[in-house]
Amino acid sequence: MSIQLRCPACHNELALQAKGACCENNHQFDRAKQGYLNLLPSHKMRSKTPGDDKTMVQARTRFLNDGYYQPVAQALRNAIKPLVDHQKVPCILDAGCGEGYYTTEVRREFVRGDFCGLDISKPAILASSKRDKTMTWLVGSVVDLPFMDQQFDVIISVFSRCDWQEFTRVLKPGGHIIMLAPGKEHLLELRQAIYEQVRPYPVDKQVEQLPDALRLIESQPVSCVMHLPDTQAIMDLLAMTPHYWHVKPDQKARLQQLQQLSCRLDMKLYRIQKTE
Repeated sequence: MSIQLRCPACHNELALQAKGACCENNHQFDRAKQGYLNLLPSHKMRSKTPGDDKTMVQARTRFLNDGYYQPVAQALRNAIKPLVDHQKVPCILDAGCGEGYYTTEVRREFVRGDFCGLDISKPAILASSKRDKTMTWLVGSVVDLPFMDQQFDVIISVFSRCDWQEFTRVLKPGGHIIMLAPGKEHLLELRQAIYEQVRPYPVDKQVEQLPDALRLIESQPVSCVMHLPDTQAIMDLLAMTPHYWHVKPDQKARLQQLQQLSCRLDMKLYRIQKTE
């Protein structure tokens, strides 16, 4: 791996070792038996188990493995390919990779390159490690990315938090961010089945906060209609969304009575470039 890691404790470079990583100040990080590195110190965690829990990760894995979001993966591949075709060994980071579905789908497009997936959730990274044992998987935070400066040609962010300053720091000059965020009517039918009153998602909110070093190049819709054939798929979709945390027992019970659901997928894909 040519990607240089940064110590989350002192910000010096980490040297990879057989059993983990260590910096010159002797801050050591053990490699889990599944192969990933945990670079999220406990004192920087807001809770004991940050990010998606095991139940959410399992639901997400089932749902994505069934191919419902394949159009999203294809849109990512189509957007990234022309950006790195000229690179001998492109470096790509999936920041907030979840259980690794998009990371591994994008990697299939390329026969070469350094790919890294990072997420704050340990259960998610554990699931990612099972998807592809040859990739670099890290438990870490997007607000303090464990990488040295100017490492990546492309950063992927799918429905995840973006820290523009950190993204700018670790991108190479001229590098790109490919971000996917919800459109106004994303999962409208699911939300209508839960809530009595449904509001459209705010659109373009994150890109309105870009720093001077980043420039929005283009945006495009990614949309389709998913046909969920059973209650399991419907409940798995719920568990992938923020609504999972807010749904009330009676709303969840109402959703569990549905035996099938046609639901629109409405996203926007943004291509953002580092200009400095």
